[in-house]
Amino acid sequence: MNRNRFISYFLGFVDGEGCFNISLKKQDSAKMRWVLDPIFHVTQHKNHKKLLYNFQKMLGCGTVIKKYGQPDTMQFIVQSRKELVEKIIPFFKKHKLIVKKKNFELFAEVVEGLDQHQHSNVRDFKKLIRKVFVMNNKGKYRRYNLQEVLDSLGSSETIR
Repeated sequence: MNRNRFISYFLGFVDGEGCFNISLKKQDSAKMRWVLDPIFHVTQHKNHKKLLYNFQKMLGCGTVIKKYGQPDTMQFIVQSRKELVEKIIPFFKKHKLIVKKKNFELFAEVVEGLDQHQHSNVRDFKKLIRKVFVMNNKGKYRRYNLQEVLDSLGSSETIR
């Protein structure tokens, strides 16, 4: 398969089986007491893991692992912020998704914001948090609700 056809295939695959996610973790040792942890992943049955390795090779980043708790499922994951900023985000800005377009755009804004240290003051960190809560079905499956997180940050401009 030529590269352009493979890229088109990959885009469709990501629209169906891919995920751009930013986990929100409570961490008392963190400056803001919350950590945003971005990850991009694509899932596939282990019988077709070669496809995931081909995605890894094409993008020049990430790793292929067994999905935790699902021994027959493999994942191509990219969680390094550097790889997300340098490889994943530019790829999907150049090659547009359809179904996951808006989710990717929010993901890119947050990851780029983290890369620009926008999480070091409360006002900008709250903006990033709000974007995270719009992603993936408006935060429907999140452990914490938006107001709880925002309230915990207080109203001061910087913490610690």
